[in-house]
Amino acid sequence: MTDEIRKGVTAVMSQIILGTGKYALKPYYVDKFYVNLYSVEELCYLLVEKAELLDQDMLQRELVQWLDEQCGLNDLAHTLYSLLNQNGSAVAFVGTILEYVNLYPEEVIVQTEQVVKSNEGLNPYERKKAKADYMLQNKKYFMALKQYYSLIEQVPESDKTLRSAILHNMGVTCAGMFMYEQAADWFMQAYGQDRNAESLEMYLASQRMHYEDKEYITFIADHPEYHDASLRVERRMNQASGQFEGTDENRMLFTLQVFKEEGSGTGGSDVQYYQEIDKLTIGLKEKYREYVS
Repeated sequence: MTDEIRKGVTAVMSQIILGTGKYALKPYYVDKFYVNLYSVEELCYLLVEKAELLDQDMLQRELVQWLDEQCGLNDLAHTLYSLLNQNGSAVAFVGTILEYVNLYPEEVIVQTEQVVKSNEGLNPYERKKAKADYMLQNKKYFMALKQYYSLIEQVPESDKTLRSAILHNMGVTCAGMFMYEQAADWFMQAYGQDRNAESLEMYLASQRMHYEDKEYITFIADHPEYHDASLRVERRMNQASGQFEGTDENRMLFTLQVFKEEGSGTGGSDVQYYQEIDKLTIGLKEKYREYVS
């Protein structure tokens, strides 16, 4: 189970006692969200927090069997089996589980059902995009990009709005992997679909990250049509720079630099400085490996 789901379940259950069914000895793996579930309460949290991504795929006989055999919820399982046999909707499936467990207040259950119901109006392309977007949001960049590649080949040329959204997110994915040149290409393709200002600014931001300062200035000078957008990008870049100043990584770099300068000339200070820099670099590399895994 991911930290996000585990922390969420802990927060929800911090003031209650598990009383619905048993804690499963064998977890149920939800491949759509890459998580293992050990209790029906964890399942409820997943249904509520990821409601916008739920569809008919949740109606799995294996899930009902797990609730029956591993969680000891025979009555709930019997009702869910009936829904499956009658080709019931995802809304009914989710609502039945949430109402049976009674972990959330009624208004949360109703809201969740409404979100799931709205998903029924999505076409197959929009459903696939939602799944790829989920991978992107969870920094599974390589997997997300693979899904977007497959999807953009399927979406009709006439659906410019959806194609633009997919291409834009392909740019976001590449930027997340520091592939700024490729990101710029996808953002420009997205901008070419529907002239969305956000895609244009992300295109310029990617170019800003890809080029050296002089090269970028020359690039903007050669494209006066981008002048106003480039000013907006600079403001956003300055804002991002200010946010970085408050990060742990930046504070560590500043502390190490001060230590190095104040300790210059004393034995071993430079060695310790570069050792700490290596540790920080290794940590950032590990984060990057997680992104592209």
